Amino acid sequence: MKFKSISARNKRTGWNIENIQFNPMLTLLVGASGVGKTKVLNVIKTLTRIAKGESFNGLEWRVEFEQNGHDYVWEGEFDIKEELDQTVLKDLEARTEEAFIKRELVSDNGEIIVNRTSQTIVFKKKKLVKLDNTKSVLELLKEESLINPIHKGFQQSYDLDSSENLLHISPIIDISKRPLDLMLIKALKVFSPIERLFLLHEKGIKEFDIICQKFKDIFTNVETIDFTLAKGLKGLLFPILRIKERNNPTWIEQMEISSGMFRTLVQITTIVLADDGDVIMIDEFENGLGVNCINELADLIMEPEANIQVVMTSHHPNIINAIPVKDWKILTRNGSDVHVHTAEELHIGEHSKHEAFMQLLQTPEYKTGLNRN
Repeated sequence: MKFKSISARNKRTGWNIENIQFNPMLTLLVGASGVGKTKVLNVIKTLTRIAKGESFNGLEWRVEFEQNGHDYVWEGEFDIKEELDQTVLKDLEARTEEAFIKRELVSDNGEIIVNRTSQTIVFKKKKLVKLDNTKSVLELLKEESLINPIHKGFQQSYDLDSSENLLHISPIIDISKRPLDLMLIKALKVFSPIERLFLLHEKGIKEFDIICQKFKDIFTNVETIDFTLAKGLKGLLFPILRIKERNNPTWIEQMEISSGMFRTLVQITTIVLADDGDVIMIDEFENGLGVNCINELADLIMEPEANIQVVMTSHHPNIINAIPVKDWKILTRNGSDVHVHTAEELHIGEHSKHEAFMQLLQTPEYKTGLNRN
């Protein structure tokens, strides 16, 4: 899928993300600290969870996206449920009541296919029997041919988390014994990038060597990437990543690998194993990365083999300089209202990239994070 625009308002907190337009391939969110860059990514994650059937107290949203050549609009609103004090929740082990959906609408190429109120759901102009009013129609009607592509599209939206690790017991060893090809491994997004790298290794799939070579091009002292098996609870086995450096006879196991090296390997694996239609979110791209990694990874993200969409945030000058000005979205806010501007609107980048970055630093919008309108 490809996100085109998103608007969202949290009626409990007052945070309001105005109509943010996304580029088809890459969108870089920049701006002063605290303007809402991470909140934009969180809205995408929340919409993904709602599409899978979760309830979100007090959220109102509208999202435009493209999937399989269709232009969809999905909008809706949850009511507000009073939440118990967190101390009470802890003491009573209680949960807040799930919020009800007040309204929901889905349209395909301008034609309404679902129109929902708090009382009724009309699908293909026919009123349906009463269904769970805490779950989105994308989950309730996911088996319907008109809704299934939308539901599947949201399954392809995920964030790249540098904290992925293999120190938990997972069924990956059992899965590795099954017949698997590259397509199946790409589809196993429930597992971390490193777990899927292990599957490539076990099946002798050439993408394992491609990923390793890209990694070794950045970290030239690395000689070998491999896995070893460790025993966990009840004797169950799980894989541990390890690397071997030149002139060092000792293997470096996963817990001892530097955060920058590990995050780099996670990002390379994620991009190489991406499918057409994946939406990948990366918050603070530069976290844990050295200067030697940034340009190489930025190039990989800008020229992926698959037809993917990347939405990421950054403060790092090398990254901002590496991304074309047309892909920048500069965020500002007034109170809890988040606004977005293009570089063109702020007259940035009329000449060189370096000049564009220096112009960005000098704008009141970047310096203060405040919207001037």
